[in-house]
Amino acid sequence: MNPPVDLKDHASALRGLETDTQIFDILGNLRRRTIVRYMGLLETTVAVSMTELARVCAAVERKLPVNQIDHSAYRHAYQSIRSRDIPRLESAAVLERESRDTIYRGETFGRFEQILSEIEPVFRGEQPT
Repeated sequence: MNPPVDLKDHASALRGLETDTQIFDILGNLRRRTIVRYMGLLETTVAVSMTELARVCAAVERKLPVNQIDHSAYRHAYQSIRSRDIPRLESAAVLERESRDTIYRGETFGRFEQILSEIEPVFRGEQPT
């Protein structure tokens, strides 16, 4: 028979898991994954505009080249990233805003980018390696 488990010690060790769910909450959204992927393709210090991110997100969502995105699709993506996605990424320090429209990588960007590359096959329906 196993010795009794000290629930207090186990509970203390698991408290850190609460904050880890933030990563999956953030990366569980296609637009936020697209933003992290796109920013990861750029030089570390390059800033992007919200307009650029909205066009990229709309193109990914519609599975079309950026130059074929109509105003309606762009506007929908722009409003969403402005009101929901950028603030969520900013609150997790994945991105930083210098101004309303100038966005840089934040201090936790590398961690989120690494985790995304490791779990991305799951979002594509592939088996992780």
